[in-house]
Amino acid sequence: MAIDLDRLPPNLNGVDLMKTEKSQTETYLLTDIDRLDPVTAYVANYQNGRGKIVIQCFDSAWTHYWPAMGERSLQEFFISADNAYLLGKFLKETMQTDFDQINDTAHMRGFDFYVTSDVEVAEISEQMSECFGPDWRMDVPRCNSHEYEYVGRILNALKAAFREEINDLSEQPTPKTEAA
Repeated sequence: MAIDLDRLPPNLNGVDLMKTEKSQTETYLLTDIDRLDPVTAYVANYQNGRGKIVIQCFDSAWTHYWPAMGERSLQEFFISADNAYLLGKFLKETMQTDFDQINDTAHMRGFDFYVTSDVEVAEISEQMSECFGPDWRMDVPRCNSHEYEYVGRILNALKAAFREEINDLSEQPTPKTEAA
């Protein structure tokens, strides 16, 4: 049996409870960036101190909303924020197993294995225990993930674009008002 939404009370069909707001979004397109595909960023400043950014590069996208940034625009906040902080907002995982460190340490200790994935590490758990000790799972070397490095380059490019825009705006002459 089909439900006729027009016959439902207003609080059940959701239409009468919905609020729609329209806001301006600034679009930034960054091209010719060393080691990066073109980057598109959509910035929405809802008011000073509240904003959202959506960053897109190739087939990936990252987004975050900040409800409290002081009295700054999102661009000003973004420039002042540390990349580690921003990356923590955009990425679920920022660290990965450091396979190079595992392989180098194992080789220096006379072990003959080479791992390139967490599955391979798990498969040789006995050798890992001999090489790194019985609690090796607690001390597996970690490093920044490839995505951390990749998105970090994107953030640096966006910060440069935002800085350039803010500097250009601050260098524009202020309009003179005529005396009455």
